[in-house]
Amino acid sequence: MSRAVLALLLVALGLGLYLWLVEMPAEHKRLQVETTAKKLVDFKEDDVQGFTIISAQGEIAVIREDGRWTMRKPKPMEADATAVDEFLRTLMLAQVSRAVDETGTDLKAYGLDTPRLTVSLRLGSGTQTVRLGDAGPLSTTLYAKRDDSPKVLLTTLAGRDLVMKSIQEFRRKRVLPFDRLRVTRLKIVGPQETIALYREGQGEKAVWKIKAPIETAADQPEVRSLLFALEDLKAQDFIDDPKEHAAKRAALGKSLTTITLREDETDRTVSLFLDPRESAAAYAENTPQEPLYQITRAAAKDLAKGLFDLRAKQLIAAEPDQVKTLVIKTGGQEYALSREGADWLLDGDPKAKLDAARINMLVTRVVRLQAEKIVTERPTDLKPYGLASPTSELVAAGEQGKLLGRIIFGRQAQGLAYAMGSAMAGVFQVRPDILQSIPKKDELATGGPGRGK
Repeated sequence: MSRAVLALLLVALGLGLYLWLVEMPAEHKRLQVETTAKKLVDFKEDDVQGFTIISAQGEIAVIREDGRWTMRKPKPMEADATAVDEFLRTLMLAQVSRAVDETGTDLKAYGLDTPRLTVSLRLGSGTQTVRLGDAGPLSTTLYAKRDDSPKVLLTTLAGRDLVMKSIQEFRRKRVLPFDRLRVTRLKIVGPQETIALYREGQGEKAVWKIKAPIETAADQPEVRSLLFALEDLKAQDFIDDPKEHAAKRAALGKSLTTITLREDETDRTVSLFLDPRESAAAYAENTPQEPLYQITRAAAKDLAKGLFDLRAKQLIAAEPDQVKTLVIKTGGQEYALSREGADWLLDGDPKAKLDAARINMLVTRVVRLQAEKIVTERPTDLKPYGLASPTSELVAAGEQGKLLGRIIFGRQAQGLAYAMGSAMAGVFQVRPDILQSIPKKDELATGGPGRGK
């Protein structure tokens, strides 16, 4: 390698090092400065120890204690973490469009002599305060002024994002704070009955069982849905004054339902009331010391579950793969579908192999059939329902002919069919479309729609 080439390489290397060590850090720093300058308030959400908001609606003070947000003004109460996070995120993303007045000598022209909103953030590094005034003449975004600078700034903040913030925005709205995954017991007291449910097992294998007023399996999706709805129950308004609370509570009368849940070792209770004087109003009460929460009437009614709502509604207590034989009685015919390995046979005839996919679907529908409505738990006469002489009967058996369950069907009314099943005592109504999927014996025997190809 010649000296000239070596010299060029050294020059190139030196230039590269200069760019890497000097120019690039300087450019990066310049971009950081520009980005910071564009921010209305420069902070990280985790650095915020508290903040105050002063507006025409009063002063709100919120602090962070042990990782939780608590309101201090206008009165001590738990804050809504979601609302606080959204507020801080709005401020954090707010940018400066441009400086409209470098000296800030005429604050009145921008609505900053008496700000619509003053926000002070208490950070680990100190306090940052920004005042928000009127909207710009050609936009809905607000003028602002930082306390550490005389400049009047036009921001990207829309007035509706911040100016109307009130105590209602920041206070906790969840009526009953709890973690549904840690709930192990439920007690629901209604006008007619008291229902007790216990969770058995852990994790994905956990199942809910009804222990009172009867011992039976619970409808797992229904119980989970109840816990979801209860955890998500939010107040629309509050009655804080103790005297108003007591007076309103007395006027509400008896509760629609009272729900007590066991979270770890702690019991939490909420009672729901329908307002007899206001057709759209309902209320929730935890304790007389907490506010009386106004909620939607639909939410209150949805949480008022009865035994039928929460119990398992399958008329046969079995799983599809347990069924080895399905006896069908319909239209004056009786025949049996029996499982032999992966095949289904008609009346045990090895030559009469059926469409396995169709029969598997039928068996699944039979054991998954659920009651839609309860008619009566203790029927004295089955004739009115057409169940004294059923139109169809399905009997499921397992290994060695062990009876798994039985369903009989009666007449149809209002789009549903009356039925009785071995898994639940009483007369119920079910969807009648399952009756249309039951094949006739001669259809199967002659290679009709139900016969395998």
